[in-house]
Amino acid sequence: MNIVIIDGRKMTDRETAHNYLKKKLALPDYYGRNLDALFDCLCEMNNVQIVVSYVQEMKDNLRRYADNIINVFEAAQEKNPKLSVIVEELVDEL
Repeated sequence: MNIVIIDGRKMTDRETAHNYLKKKLALPDYYGRNLDALFDCLCEMNNVQIVVSYVQEMKDNLRRYADNIINVFEAAQEKNPKLSVIVEELVDEL
């Protein structure tokens, strides 16, 4: 299984988020950089586990859109049995 770690700190706005996701998930060139396109691409993945980390920082930057991205990951996981998604909250140590 291919494991991809998504660092929520890297997603500072919508455009950056989609560019980052395209690169990290090796999405195709025709990826439309929107939530519907993300869902479609995730549903086509095969034997991939996605670990979303630093969720609070992602939410701080993207606000409600971060929840939408997480919802897309979770919905795609429900539809695609060959996709696993783990959402975890990592924090930097002081």
